[in-house]
Amino acid sequence: MMEIIIVVVMLGIMAALAIPLVLAPRERVIASEATQNLTALLGAQKRYASENSGSYSAGDCSALDISIPASVNFNPPSCLNNTAPNPVASIVRNTGAYTLGIDENGVITCSGTCTGVCKGGGTQCN
Repeated sequence: MMEIIIVVVMLGIMAALAIPLVLAPRERVIASEATQNLTALLGAQKRYASENSGSYSAGDCSALDISIPASVNFNPPSCLNNTAPNPVASIVRNTGAYTLGIDENGVITCSGTCTGVCKGGGTQCN
């Protein structure tokens, strides 16, 4: 009887260690959708700024010459009139777990619960 309890406890410990390792790559793949959209938005923001006295579009990004398709994983992106290191565009995971933002230098950062989102587990995703 004691052996069965020990085996069950060991299986529980192994599962607790394995589940984050399995889920992290999945979230990284989901986040790659946002990083692609942010990179496209940065290009659109730079084109907008070159035509508008160096100012970036702020708000819902509708003034930009790009259309980001609706996502099942993320809320619609926000565009911001910021300079580095602050983001010029950001996207929030629809679960609210984290926000990805890109600054004018192309640096993508994560805020919130970023475990498994960025390679290496940090908050800078590129």
